[in-house]
Amino acid sequence: MNNFTLLDFPVEKVKFQTLMRNEEHFAKIRATSPEPGTPAKILDGYGEVQFPPAPEDRPYTFASIVVSVDGKISFPDDTHGDLIAGNNFRDPDGGLGDYWVLNILRFYSDGIIIGARTLIDNEVMNANCFDPELADLRIPYLKKKHYCPAHILVSFDGTDIPLNHSVFDIDAPLAIATSPNGVDYVQKNSDKEFIVLGPYKNKEEVNIEELKSLFEAKPKQRLLIGTGEGSTTDGPLLLYILKQLGMERLLIESPSYMTYLMSIASMDEMFMNYSSVFAAGKIGFGAFLDFGVNDHPHSDFIQIGLHNVNFIATRQKMIYGLKNENAIHMITGKAVK
Repeated sequence: MNNFTLLDFPVEKVKFQTLMRNEEHFAKIRATSPEPGTPAKILDGYGEVQFPPAPEDRPYTFASIVVSVDGKISFPDDTHGDLIAGNNFRDPDGGLGDYWVLNILRFYSDGIIIGARTLIDNEVMNANCFDPELADLRIPYLKKKHYCPAHILVSFDGTDIPLNHSVFDIDAPLAIATSPNGVDYVQKNSDKEFIVLGPYKNKEEVNIEELKSLFEAKPKQRLLIGTGEGSTTDGPLLLYILKQLGMERLLIESPSYMTYLMSIASMDEMFMNYSSVFAAGKIGFGAFLDFGVNDHPHSDFIQIGLHNVNFIATRQKMIYGLKNENAIHMITGKAVK
């Protein structure tokens, strides 16, 4: 595991006390999940973790994010998102617990969506499974192709991706997912070699057999995936391509991509943790996309855990399609437009 960050997660430090768990929901997941039983360390330090089968046309998606209690994803004077957890001075072990949840999700993931902003803010960005014990289980236990999930860097036109970033030299599969203009930009400005897929405008242009033979997880393999037209990408088409490449579980670590997937009803679960700090400022979750007052995503809490009295770890199932065209304001009694 050269060049990867490895951390120790003592169960007694990172364990969340389960406050609520929807056992009926988990029984349904357990009945259909292709995953084997939850490894002992995860069971002891978090609880049972399984996922339902992926849809036919895309991976099953889940997101990991930590927010302050006032809904911010970073402090105004330092945009490293991990400081929302790491600088909770009331509960340092809770910050490690937040990383523990992220580590669990990386363990189960085939690929991880990473935004360009994350690369810009972090000189070192390795989206590996931090816990060596779990990383060693990925191939023999989960039958994954690599001990590290594929890194999938998303960008509209490629211009915001730091092409000299250390992420391009890691021992893991990697792909840039961008628009046709982005494909041109990366090819002209990067000294790395890429296998180019597309650009594709629709599913009919995708050669499924070609995809299945390409993305076997080998060190240093890099893909450049183009979808959409001009500088506009096609998110559903990208998800379809990733599914054809063998990705059943996709972890979303880019906050803006989380809300984008919500906007197309393709974000399945949110593992959203809350740190008892107040960040203020304007950098909040979903700051760059608006949902309407009568048409917006919902979620159900299916698991809630508590670390000391300073961190709440939630697992939420996303729900779409609930609308109210005739909503009445509960106080004024007037129609909500």
